[in-house]
Amino acid sequence: MATFGSRLSDHKGIGPGFDAMRIALALSVLYTHTCLMRPASLEAELAPVMPFAPLQQWAFDFAILPMFFALSGFLVAGSAERLSVGQFLINRGLRIVPALAVEIVLSALVLGPLLTVYGLWQYFTDPAFARYFLNILGSIHYDLPGVFLSNPQTSMVNGSLWTVPHELACYALLVGCLMTGLYRRRALMLALTLTLFAISIMIFLCGHFGIALPHQEALGYIFVTRGAARLVPLFLVGILVYQYRDNIPYRADLLVAAIIGYVALAAFGSPDWMANPIFSFVTAPLFAYIVNYAGLSERFVFKPLSRGDYSYGIYLYGYPLQQAMIQTMPGLDNRAAFFALSVAAASAMAIFSWHVIEKPVLRLRRKFSLTARIHTGEPVAETRGAVQARPIVAAE
Repeated sequence: MATFGSRLSDHKGIGPGFDAMRIALALSVLYTHTCLMRPASLEAELAPVMPFAPLQQWAFDFAILPMFFALSGFLVAGSAERLSVGQFLINRGLRIVPALAVEIVLSALVLGPLLTVYGLWQYFTDPAFARYFLNILGSIHYDLPGVFLSNPQTSMVNGSLWTVPHELACYALLVGCLMTGLYRRRALMLALTLTLFAISIMIFLCGHFGIALPHQEALGYIFVTRGAARLVPLFLVGILVYQYRDNIPYRADLLVAAIIGYVALAAFGSPDWMANPIFSFVTAPLFAYIVNYAGLSERFVFKPLSRGDYSYGIYLYGYPLQQAMIQTMPGLDNRAAFFALSVAAASAMAIFSWHVIEKPVLRLRRKFSLTARIHTGEPVAETRGAVQARPIVAAE
């Protein structure tokens, strides 16, 4: 019987479809932002086109980031298994920080000065300008002085950065599991994952039924409304899929069942479910199976993607470029055209980021990363179960 583990071994630890899946998810994020930013007048135009669509827009939007985190948990688990804690942290830092730092610097020093409604002296001396660089450290600040003040998403320079703290939390949690030895006991990792889901569900139900908890507002923000219930636990679910890879069947009928299961749930759901951790808990294994099945399949190989991993750059640059287009092209009210231009602009910057920033850094990561060895042309010995580890979304 084929399993996730046997499929991984067949490909010497390198899932052939993961690059394509990451690109697909990054483009899906770009699409969801296209829908978020499009003029409200288009809602009425588009409504008759898909009046009976079973998978509603909210359900599509909901699925993307959990899949990203489940995929990343699977990939990062292989890296964590091979490396010491120190090497793991160096590897993650080299993968996350350089490209993120360049995007933040370009936004603050190029995009901002070009598009701000303030004078340059006022722009550069405003405290918001200096605070924006804290994004490099994971302290998220969305606004630059006088930038995008009239856009529908007012003052939001890069809304994609909201996932960075959750990603850092995933890595911190994984490091804690490695240092305590918890990671080596997959049953305990399963218990930890279930506990996080249980906490989120408990906080949600207490709020729903009016039961007061200490610091309830803060807890609700972290575990329910801000999305942590469907991101950090999904990362752990991805790790569990890797740890139980030899026990998980790799079957197309299970893939189809997972897809149908989610579509059926979504057909009876509502946008309120996006902040419902019970829904996150039920759909977590479906997302983890779907995305990692595809990552281990040769059918999802797209050869042009072998030249580089452009998903991180698309994720980093897509939102600010879309905001810039909305400000500079106010007549662009066609969603398809807006999305096409968004893909072109984000892809161009992603190619720049990969070849100028990310790929050169791979040379520093060769000791710690199978991906780095592949892209720098070094031979890769077969390592059973080892996979390439990349950023989760904005910063894997």
